[in-house]
Amino acid sequence: MSQRRSKLKSAAEACATIPDGAKVIAGGVHLSNTPMALVRELVRKGAKDLEIIPTPATGLWVDLLIAAGAVKKINVSYIGLEFLGLAPNFRRAAEARKIEIVDMDEPTIFHGLRAAASGLPFAVFPPIHLLTDLPRVSPQVYKEIVNPFTGEAAVAVPPLAPDVCLVHVAKADIYGNGLSLGGRHMEDVIVKASKRVILSAEEIVDNSEFCADPTRTTIPGVLVESVVHAPFGAWPGACPGVHNYDRPHLLDYNEAAKKDQTGAYIDSFIRAHKDDNAMFSALGWSGLESLRISR
Repeated sequence: MSQRRSKLKSAAEACATIPDGAKVIAGGVHLSNTPMALVRELVRKGAKDLEIIPTPATGLWVDLLIAAGAVKKINVSYIGLEFLGLAPNFRRAAEARKIEIVDMDEPTIFHGLRAAASGLPFAVFPPIHLLTDLPRVSPQVYKEIVNPFTGEAAVAVPPLAPDVCLVHVAKADIYGNGLSLGGRHMEDVIVKASKRVILSAEEIVDNSEFCADPTRTTIPGVLVESVVHAPFGAWPGACPGVHNYDRPHLLDYNEAAKKDQTGAYIDSFIRAHKDDNAMFSALGWSGLESLRISR
């Protein structure tokens, strides 16, 4: 029997394999469990022309990539910064038509991802969707069909199949098994819907921890291509059970974004440092440690 292979890589090594123009999705919800370390690495590598397939409630990572000039197209129901309101860079780019917007509602994104995860050719909605503006503004997404069982109208939407899925969890082993200590936010669906999965984790633990309690595994390693050790990898958002979000930093980011100054933020916090370790060292780890949740 061949020996199991470690999938552990640096963030730069893992993200170097993501080509320009890739369809990218990221896990988490709002400011919780977003894989920001991997997103920052995409900014450092100068990613371009990405097509974003977000989960229904997403924000910071998309807003940052837009400001970095990495996004060409977004399939979207909502992009916001939770308690801070609508994401400023997203709104500005959408209003100026600098990015292509494909309007969808949350059920379309959810069921489109479910269809891709299940290998289905499309998902079907009841005809009430025909009463909304969505078929008019996004005719490439919503197609009227005939229900073969009743002869009545129905609505078909395509599967959403990302090229690359980025996910952050509290714990992982070197083989790609991942454990979230908070609620599951479609991670099990999006990893199955995606062609490739890159997993970052606050802590790399021995495989025996997963073997001892396998039913708690959030993401099975068989679906994961690369594992990245990323302490505070969701910062400035939160990683449930590990660290809280950095409210002062989020306020600063939002103010910079509203003033169209996110470029300076990116230069000083991301591009000025070769990786997140260097960035956090410059920021001062002691301040970050104050965000840590006692266990």
